[in-house]
Amino acid sequence: MKIFCDENICVRCLACVSESECGGVTYDGGRLHFDETRAEDWDSIAAICPVAAIEVRRSSDWTQQRSHTS
Repeated sequence: MKIFCDENICVRCLACVSESECGGVTYDGGRLHFDETRAEDWDSIAAICPVAAIEVRRSSDWTQQRSHTS
């Protein structure tokens, strides 16, 4: 699993930081940081983003993307 955040559309509302229960999302130095090793409800964190800047990609998604581009 990998978390992607489009910083071009992120409005820095920090809702994702508030939704994070295990320290998986932090804000430091003006940037969001995602620690995918933390046991977070990543789907809820992505869903709370008001501008849909956060995307959760699982390894099965990568496999599908590769098969479509090959």
